[in-house]
Amino acid sequence: MNDVKLNMQDIARAGHVTRWHSVRCARNQTLAEHHYLVTMITRELMMRILGDALPAETRLLVLEYALTHDAPELLTGDLPSPLKRRIAEITGADDPLSRIEREIAPEIAARKSALAGSALALIVKLADLMDGCLFIHEEGIGRHAAMVAQKSEIALKHKIEEARAAFPNLDWSPVMELYSQMRGESGADNRFLFERAQPTE
Repeated sequence: MNDVKLNMQDIARAGHVTRWHSVRCARNQTLAEHHYLVTMITRELMMRILGDALPAETRLLVLEYALTHDAPELLTGDLPSPLKRRIAEITGADDPLSRIEREIAPEIAARKSALAGSALALIVKLADLMDGCLFIHEEGIGRHAAMVAQKSEIALKHKIEEARAAFPNLDWSPVMELYSQMRGESGADNRFLFERAQPTE
């Protein structure tokens, strides 16, 4: 399988590969949508947490990683997180999913490796969790979806605590502030503001 590499034909299918197939949802989320939102959330979190001092090359590396972080799913499909965790527990350092990802998308594995252990890697992971939490909260249907939404938000809060412990010199409060805004719990709702706008004539 070493000769199988993601190509532009695969990337073009990102709008057809769906996520959350194990949870009942009002609509499908595509991999393309997920990548876009994770990238936009990552961009916002970098500004709020790190300011504008990051070199342009570093910012580009982070955004490229966010934009492609789940691209191996174009060939493997979206595996539920509990299954991924169980496979990692059973196989340890020989995790076959990680090996497959390295083989089919070596450039993404290289970006991930370059960011490993950094605050930037945590920012991308937090953005990933935020998008997941938001989608399942907004689109999930039924008791199972509600349970998954609750567990997803707990995972997000645990990851924030992990970030605080690893990088106590950084202010991680913008994560929940941004998530609250994304859920419409704080900040202006431009849809309503736009609809209430009166003609100027």
